[in-house]
Amino acid sequence: MSELQISRIAKWALIVLLAVVLIMQAAGNRASGTSFDEMAAAVRQNADLSPMSEGDNQMLKRLYGIDGAGYDGFMLYYPSSSMGAEELLLVRLEDPSQQETVKAAMEARRAAQLSNFDGYGAEQTAMLENSVIDVKNNYALFVSAQNAAAVQEAFQKAY
Repeated sequence: MSELQISRIAKWALIVLLAVVLIMQAAGNRASGTSFDEMAAAVRQNADLSPMSEGDNQMLKRLYGIDGAGYDGFMLYYPSSSMGAEELLLVRLEDPSQQETVKAAMEARRAAQLSNFDGYGAEQTAMLENSVIDVKNNYALFVSAQNAAAVQEAFQKAY
């Protein structure tokens, strides 16, 4: 083979590789077609909500600093007692551009709770350190619970 033929083959191989990468990335950034009610049911089914209270938009604003009216839906459960660290927030985003805002709000809430229990709440601190923040295109999940991994798995399956 001549250098010209090798060069052409190399160019085509790079083009094909680039196309495959772009297709895979586009497929990974697809919005979920799962309705909010279906997603909420899947997450709720795998979470122990007994140590939590259901929150409304006012509580969402208070704890996370975001307004639920700006999203396609949200489900909030927060600690029933001041010594609780169990918490669950599921948000369906209207637009992927909201990802950073919601993720930052979830991270800020986790950091605030870690600070609240610093020095005396070993069990709560461990739970918060093992909490999950999972943001996928049009959904975001924050869960701090003993079974956070199981809730995240249900979220990922429903997605």
